[in-house]
Amino acid sequence: MAKNDYEKLLDRALDQVPKAVFEKSRFQIPEADVVVVGNRTTLRNFRAIAGALNREPEHLMKYLHRELGAAGNLEGNQAVFQGKFVKSAVDNRINRYVEEFVLCRECGKPDTKLIKHERILILKCEACGARASVRSV
Repeated sequence: MAKNDYEKLLDRALDQVPKAVFEKSRFQIPEADVVVVGNRTTLRNFRAIAGALNREPEHLMKYLHRELGAAGNLEGNQAVFQGKFVKSAVDNRINRYVEEFVLCRECGKPDTKLIKHERILILKCEACGARASVRSV
């Protein structure tokens, strides 16, 4: 096969790959909308954040309970925590959640799913097919 034929085939293959695979900016983590009233902190856009991360709200909530060291509950689209937490602290915990439970360890893409296999939680990448075990929350 001539080099020119190879390059044509390569160009043809690249044209068939979805454009979203090459985009880096398509994944945005929404900033936390935090309001502190008395001794309670409300994360007003909690469900929007969980939706953007493509994760169950209960899993994210359980993680935030543990990381913030506070009790709390879901009220509609928002999460309410007992205690005072600044926006930067909540954003920091959400970013750590993304690093551990959303982004693929191989390709770095957010196209992952959490799968429970027996008693082990596995992060499976839909983009590259990689699998990695993650800790339980």
